Amino acid sequence: MAVWRQLPGHAWLTLVISGGVVVFIGSATCLAAWRAGRVPPVPVARAAAATGARGPGLTRRALGLRVPPALALGWRGAFHHPLRSSAAVARLAVPLLLITVALGAWTTLDRFSAHPENVGLPAALTARTDALGDRELHQLLHNQRDVTAYPGSEVQALVPGQTGTITLRGVGTDARPYPFAVVEGRAARGPDEAVAGQGLLDLLDARVGDWVRMTVAGRPYVLHIVGRTIETADGGRVVSTSLDTLRDGASGAGTPGALPSRPDFYHLVLHHGADPATVRNALTKASAGRLEVRQTPNPADQLSVVRAVAVGLIAVLILIGLAELATTVGAGVRDRSRDLLALRAVGLTPRQITAVIVSATAFVTLAAALAGTGLGVLVSQWLINLQGSASGWGAGIAQRPAVPVLLLVVAVAVLIAATASALPAARAARRRLADSATDLL
Repeated sequence: MAVWRQLPGHAWLTLVISGGVVVFIGSATCLAAWRAGRVPPVPVARAAAATGARGPGLTRRALGLRVPPALALGWRGAFHHPLRSSAAVARLAVPLLLITVALGAWTTLDRFSAHPENVGLPAALTARTDALGDRELHQLLHNQRDVTAYPGSEVQALVPGQTGTITLRGVGTDARPYPFAVVEGRAARGPDEAVAGQGLLDLLDARVGDWVRMTVAGRPYVLHIVGRTIETADGGRVVSTSLDTLRDGASGAGTPGALPSRPDFYHLVLHHGADPATVRNALTKASAGRLEVRQTPNPADQLSVVRAVAVGLIAVLILIGLAELATTVGAGVRDRSRDLLALRAVGLTPRQITAVIVSATAFVTLAAALAGTGLGVLVSQWLINLQGSASGWGAGIAQRPAVPVLLLVVAVAVLIAATASALPAARAARRRLADSATDLL
């Protein structure tokens, strides 16, 4: 609601959503009431026909293969009524789908924090100085064993048809190219080759493989976009090439560009296991404070509140899932209570009858968990990549939850369903025959 207050042009959307929710709930309630009013007063014949029907071939084959009767009859009880079973699976799958989406957002944030080099942030530190000479600076950076330094410069460029500027960046050299996070196409390796962010491609209505023209201080640059990178700076309106290409000038003619003779900064890529704070303090101390070293901003640091929101959302979804599970358990116990006479007639003990009811609930929950987590992975990747494209970062930032985490979600859901249905199933299995017969009359 706070967001909509800041966007008065979209205030009508709040009213539409609220009205739509009220209409949906009212329609669902009216439909349930209408169906309840059409229930026949004596449904004995329909119940008897349903319980007297022959089991499906799959159940008979399972019993013939010495599958435990509880599992075979539980499978039949779970999916004997396809429409009703599908509705139960859908109700349980929705909370699990949203939980998987929240886990996908959490995993994506972890990717930004743990592996920033995969999301367009290979350099953990940026160094700048005006007090050190080139030779002294090179020696200082070379003495740091945990650091690989890449010189770079940035200029503002104009593109045809646009009044705003874009960022033209030259990082690394032809001999030692900068490790850009390329998600489409390939890295820039030759003269006049460059990679661009999604925001720039959208601005110019260009694609990977196109040639783009821009102007820097009156000097034209024509670059071949050979790849798309994840760019978190300037809304993705960044085109990056090597520092050599940036200095060569327009169209590879070999004329020097209007650039300083020395790099504006150095991107410092740390080796695996190196601590950015330790490296920064070491460089600052070695340069006697003449080298300014800053940590590269990580968008994950500004989105830490998303983790708290994800935890709260998962908690709410768990409560919703438990409420839906209680409804499914109650319906399953009520349906199987009508079959107690038949189950006891074929020789099942109260413990086996309890297992039948529990396994039926577990099978429904298992189907819902598999469907919810599978669709949740697809939906989370689509939503996160869609947000990345809209922000200019570009698609390719989404990270799916780990397979063990998804399997844990499925296992916990099935375990909770089996545990929640055990007590009601045991009570139903130990009911007297007279009570079971009364329910059918």
